[in-house]
Amino acid sequence: MPEYRTIAKVADVPTNGSKLVVVDGRELLVCNSRDEIHVVENRCSHQNQPLEGGRVRNGYIFCPVHGMRFKLDNGEAIGQLTRVPLCVFDSRVVDGEVQVCLDPSTS
Repeated sequence: MPEYRTIAKVADVPTNGSKLVVVDGRELLVCNSRDEIHVVENRCSHQNQPLEGGRVRNGYIFCPVHGMRFKLDNGEAIGQLTRVPLCVFDSRVVDGEVQVCLDPSTS
């Protein structure tokens, strides 16, 4: 059974925004798009630049460096710069807290 860990409060993640958290030395970005919470690795697959500060809109995050767009639900890359998806983590909200599973078998 996957193990979930609490990493943030939903109230701390702005609507159409994100919050950077570090878990076991790994930078994760908790994103709130359309009142849905998603957790992705804070790394654009185009040039390994941080996604922190990128626009979050309509189920996508945009890289702040080159504007590369990724689907938050599955990490799919949209555009010409890369086809490599983002690393997306299984997450859930329980009692107003964001929980994530870092188990690679479920990520």
